[in-house]
Amino acid sequence: MKVRELMSAPVHTCQPQSTLADAARLLWEHDCGLVPVVGRDGRVGATVTDRDICMAALLRGRRLDELRVAETMSKQVVTCSPDEDVQAAAERMVAQQVHRLPVVDADGKLQGILSLNDLALAGEADARLGREALRALVGISRHRSKVPAVVAPPATAKTEGKAPATASATAGTASRGTATPPPGR
Repeated sequence: MKVRELMSAPVHTCQPQSTLADAARLLWEHDCGLVPVVGRDGRVGATVTDRDICMAALLRGRRLDELRVAETMSKQVVTCSPDEDVQAAAERMVAQQVHRLPVVDADGKLQGILSLNDLALAGEADARLGREALRALVGISRHRSKVPAVVAPPATAKTEGKAPATASATAGTASRGTATPPPGR
């Protein structure tokens, strides 16, 4: 099976000068986890994920509308082509430990996104794809290091001298469908 048969399209994109608030809004409104960052020529030059946005907000201690995509985006873009075999694309996901691959044509222009979700959903009808999706998930889920790095959030006037808040009281209580949408939605 070819990537073009499973990829999601059209794809919503942003530009390096977009704010992280704009990118987060795209992620929320279109229920996706990655936004390709395209230049004026329409070529994919970077990506930004929901995790990139969360970590930028935490580590920089600034609001999302104060941060630009260019400050956070990953310039190491791993892609596939529409005519590539799905198995080869899934192997690339595993090798690079990514959940999503922008699908680009020979000119580097965005055609779609192939995600682990696309593989899993196709696996319902095709057992071979289901096994491939599971193999990809296992490979992608391997930790890159044995001990995660611990980074303290930046001190602010509000947090100095106070004990850090814990997420345990609210962890797991909000689901994607019941969470409060971002402002302006």
